[in-house]
Amino acid sequence: MPEKFYLCLVLHLALAQLLVPADGEAVQVDSKNVRDIIQSNELVLLLFYSNTCRFSVQMLPIFDAAADQLRSLIVDSGQVSLGKVDCLKEMQMEIDFDIGKYPTVKIVRHTYVSSKEYRGKRSTEALIQFVFNELRNPIEQFDSMHELNGLVGQKYMVIGFFERKQHAEYEIYRKAASNMKEHCQFHVNFAETHLLNKLTFRRELNHTDSHSEYSGNMSNFTEVLSWFREKCVPTVRVLTFENAEELSEEGKPFVILFHHKDDRISPKEFEKVIHADLMDELDNVIFLTADAKLFAHPVFHLNKTDADLPFIAIDSFVHMFLFPNYKDLHKPSKLKQFVRRLHTGELHWAHHFDEGNEQSTTASAEESEIVITMAPESKFKELLPSKSRYTFAKDEL
Repeated sequence: MPEKFYLCLVLHLALAQLLVPADGEAVQVDSKNVRDIIQSNELVLLLFYSNTCRFSVQMLPIFDAAADQLRSLIVDSGQVSLGKVDCLKEMQMEIDFDIGKYPTVKIVRHTYVSSKEYRGKRSTEALIQFVFNELRNPIEQFDSMHELNGLVGQKYMVIGFFERKQHAEYEIYRKAASNMKEHCQFHVNFAETHLLNKLTFRRELNHTDSHSEYSGNMSNFTEVLSWFREKCVPTVRVLTFENAEELSEEGKPFVILFHHKDDRISPKEFEKVIHADLMDELDNVIFLTADAKLFAHPVFHLNKTDADLPFIAIDSFVHMFLFPNYKDLHKPSKLKQFVRRLHTGELHWAHHFDEGNEQSTTASAEESEIVITMAPESKFKELLPSKSRYTFAKDEL
């Protein structure tokens, strides 16, 4: 046996031993084996824990049991792996993965760490169901554009046209789509008449000015994923109980449009104004729309009712500031002025130091008056990262 071949075989067997967990347990992950685990599996869940945290102690046997059951349910190697990281021993990994609380379950798809964490029920059954949902192909097939019209939802759309399903470029599309399915809908049409595979992005199905076509390398996973990230993450996101804590961890104030569930007009008006006048604020704040019935507590906290909808508020994680009049949204730069007054501190100053808690400020002759009449405490500050809290109850909001 050649010496080089023998050496490679020994190294391979040694690595395999490192990646094999004890019976009934998730893989113990450290700085030495994390890269190999991530690169050799399509989906990896990493549980970051501390034995000094009671929530971690409760979570560990549940996570181990899920890992054990998944080994018997998913026989194909390279699909999924559940690993656990002892943060007291792997402090650098805790920093590298930006862990702010225990326990945290990070999701890694095709070697990319998702911004979305596992925040579901802490049970073996829920974890197993989550894994199978994550492994499901996110791309819906359609046969005609008429059929595609019936699949339109609230998310932006990416539509792929491929000669056949058994094509390397389609596999790249599938992998990249699985990393971005929280942000976009993905669809595909297969036909032998598609001599060239292509991908198109559409913000609105029937508006050609919102379309764009991918011009990069269809065989390059990194390039395709980068294009999806550029196109699919919306300027205005929908606030839900599922993503509220995740959004708070971005560390930016919320600018929220509260509206009736069936109101489709005000969210579009809000987004149109953002695109026209506030794109330079995307690095400073997060623009959101929220179903007022779903977030009844913040609405009540602002002393608002259904009759006041729609309305706009800023949550700075210290106070909540009301945009005085929703109709002013259509006045040039009015919302922009309001957001900038948050950055300059004028909104906080008006609340804390103006006698009577009311102030009129005029920035220029062209700008109309903004009156600060109330600024109750933030209703979303409970969502900010904390090592002493893993989840939050819906009734906190």
